[in-house]
Amino acid sequence: MLFDTHCHLTDNRYNYNDLELILKKMEEGNIFCISMATDLNELEKLEKLSNSNNVYFGFGVHPYEAHKYCPISKYQDLIKDIFFKYKQNKKLIFIGEVGIDLYNQIETKKQQIEVFEYFVYLASEYNFPLSIHTRSAENEVISVLKRYELKRHINAVFHCFVSDNKNVLKEILNNNWYIGVGGVITFKNKKNDYLREILLNIDLNNVLLETDSPYLTPEPYRGKTNYPFYVEIIYEYVSNLRKISLEDLKHSIFNNLKKISTNL
Repeated sequence: MLFDTHCHLTDNRYNYNDLELILKKMEEGNIFCISMATDLNELEKLEKLSNSNNVYFGFGVHPYEAHKYCPISKYQDLIKDIFFKYKQNKKLIFIGEVGIDLYNQIETKKQQIEVFEYFVYLASEYNFPLSIHTRSAENEVISVLKRYELKRHINAVFHCFVSDNKNVLKEILNNNWYIGVGGVITFKNKKNDYLREILLNIDLNNVLLETDSPYLTPEPYRGKTNYPFYVEIIYEYVSNLRKISLEDLKHSIFNNLKKISTNL
């Protein structure tokens, strides 16, 4: 099977017909996806979508939405109650998408860190993997994670990894965290050569593959709407880059997912 480990089926770029097509093509291609929440109001729709055999989902608040849940002391009981409601569903396998973004949203830095830390607490306390959005905030994210690592190892995935900071990559690998590799790896511009170099040299045990659809569409469809079934393009690209068989790559990515999620 192919697994898209991070996408957004509830994004408003997808209409009803798009979702029908996505579910049909995933079923035909034996492709599975994890559709991440960016706000808690998406969870009801995500749970309905997860009735499809090929869809799993995540529980989270994107850093762009974090300010709506501050101060966290006022909202943490509500968040936990909602988490426990959906936690009973075996198709909920991630906490995500959560994180810190200091590239586009620096004015809400304090609120983002506050909300992110609460979701890291949930991941640590209830042994859920984390799908993390971080942009220009890797050091802040790592600082929070390492405080909770003292209690229990957290299976953190740095979704859509694009950092060229060698110290950040070193921290991820040393803590046995994961990088999520998506369509950006297929982009032909030279500035992404460092991503290809990273993927050539790290152990695949620290890698997951994703689309982040409907965003970051891989070549040759760059600039158009992305779909979870385009993860096949990313698998083929990485397979060729690493010079390993597609079957071996599928096996490696699925094993990584099974290691971090007890519900698969």
